[in-house]
Amino acid sequence: MKAEMVMKKENNKWYIGWIIFPAWYLIGKKYIILPVIQSVFEAMSYSDAYLITNYLWNLIAIVILFSLYGTGILRDIKQIRQYDIKSIASGYIKSFAVIVLFTILGGIMQFVLSSGNNEQSINEITLRMTMKEHYWAIMILSAFIGPILEELIFRWFIFSSINKSLIIKVIVSSVLFGLMHFIPSIGAISLNELCLQSIQYVLAGIAFCLVYIKRGNVVFGIAAHMSINLMHNLMYLVNQ
Repeated sequence: MKAEMVMKKENNKWYIGWIIFPAWYLIGKKYIILPVIQSVFEAMSYSDAYLITNYLWNLIAIVILFSLYGTGILRDIKQIRQYDIKSIASGYIKSFAVIVLFTILGGIMQFVLSSGNNEQSINEITLRMTMKEHYWAIMILSAFIGPILEELIFRWFIFSSINKSLIIKVIVSSVLFGLMHFIPSIGAISLNELCLQSIQYVLAGIAFCLVYIKRGNVVFGIAAHMSINLMHNLMYLVNQ
């Protein structure tokens, strides 16, 4: 069966998918939930508070997302049944290959432009620090829960919300996806370093957009996203 499927337009108000959801995603954890957790549980370590904040935010996001748009999401996910096994395997392998290619390209560009001074983002540093104490909890969060929500919000929602050119959707989706990952670094590093760190994330966002456009089903993006994050987490475990 042909792998590509037509993306359906959802009857969603554009500002929910393009502004409210991404804005909540970008600032909700760091500036709302985390301060509340730290003020309520003053003796709690930062890594514990960070972990609870992430799980709580994801729970809230899942409830809101499926309460409002569960029917459309499940409809698209169920379309995977129309694929045969060969198409699913081929689609997954090609999707994963695209993500890996763009990840490597982003890493090379960031390394070259930074003259070899390739530092980790604050988001990645915080995640790695928390993994030292809560490896499996972070593994589940970053390799499974996170990719599902990120693909639903930044690909499925934006691409199915309104009829705009694919270029505009790719730009908006990729920039917002990049912001989500490097916004914790704002104020902690220079603007030049921030721009350099954003390259890899924005390119990854473009790659996920290309996968969604090509396959027309969010399941392939979710599977590829899970795989690349799982690979990163396993590499971290091996290097410890």
